[in-house]
Amino acid sequence: MTRLLASPAYRLVLASFLWSFGGNLVYFFLNFHLEALGFGRQAIGLAQALLLFTGVVFALPLAYLIPRVGYLRSLHLAFLLAVGSGLLLGLGLLVFPSLAGYGLAGALLQGAAAPLMARLVPPGRRVALFSLQAALTTASGFFSTLLAGFLSEWVGARWVLLFALPFFLMAVPLVLGLPEGEGQAPRFRGRFGVWLRLLLPQVVIGLGAGLVIPFLNLFLKEKFGLTYGATGLVFALSSLATGLAMLLQPLLVRRVGKLGAIVLVQALSLPFLALLAWAPWLPVVTLALLVRGALMNAAGPVYAALVMDYLEDGERPGFFLVESGIWSLLFALGSALSGVAQEALGLAAFHYLFAATLTLYALGIALWPWAFGRLRAAYGEGEGSS
Repeated sequence: MTRLLASPAYRLVLASFLWSFGGNLVYFFLNFHLEALGFGRQAIGLAQALLLFTGVVFALPLAYLIPRVGYLRSLHLAFLLAVGSGLLLGLGLLVFPSLAGYGLAGALLQGAAAPLMARLVPPGRRVALFSLQAALTTASGFFSTLLAGFLSEWVGARWVLLFALPFFLMAVPLVLGLPEGEGQAPRFRGRFGVWLRLLLPQVVIGLGAGLVIPFLNLFLKEKFGLTYGATGLVFALSSLATGLAMLLQPLLVRRVGKLGAIVLVQALSLPFLALLAWAPWLPVVTLALLVRGALMNAAGPVYAALVMDYLEDGERPGFFLVESGIWSLLFALGSALSGVAQEALGLAAFHYLFAATLTLYALGIALWPWAFGRLRAAYGEGEGSS
């Protein structure tokens, strides 16, 4: 353990695990927390939209700011904002401004963490380390959602979010003193075509995700009458399954390449999304939730490693912020539209919402080969040994 902590890359991985533990607790229980504060379904949809829309507003400013301020200072600021905003949100004070502050913290983390990780490891180790980081941060959802379910029974849904704060604080010492090298000014001119191809499949999927993913906990709770604790267990198992799938991604990449691994696992997830939407039996829906989440989300670290092959160091924070911003904008739009539909139709709205999500997911997956075909021709194989 001491040797691992001496490695800057593994310290960042452990800090990401702690951050994600608290973040997953907030993400999973936010809807229930807002319900306990007296917010209606449409207001919850708007809250989810605001949380993500903050990243859109600050994407371009942070794209220029982070390389100049430095990745480490950006991470420190992210932790500070997360703790302050999380405290106010957990206490039910200034809820919407607190959500905006928390969203800004997430944007800083999004723009700084992946480029810093890319600097700390050689290209040949990126898929393996990105997959390990993603697996641990995703699997942290297993424990944090279990904890959220337990805490809701102990202290009530009103106070659960406060328990995320210690995990944010424990991550701070791990990123102190990490090496990051000199910052580079970002170069965006003449990169529109490259960025468009790198972004388009991902953001189309983001719109589809926004329609249903933020509301899956409410969907299952209402459809099957689950308690908070039972809902937490289902989502905890989903996080664990996703983390395990991510650990297997380096093996799949060696067989079919990065692009092939992304397309394969995401395409295989679609039948399970359909089962999740329309199967009438809880065991089948639970299994579908686990497999769908594992397959769809396992592509995340491979995508992060793949786009590194086509980006210069100085533009990486900007790309991940713009990607996150556009994805969040469409995800937020989907969340807001979903909230309106649910307000009008109740549980029946999910029949239409899941159908739209399936369509958009299929379109986004089909765009991957188009997006990277020409990039490979221009840059060579583009996957190298990374």
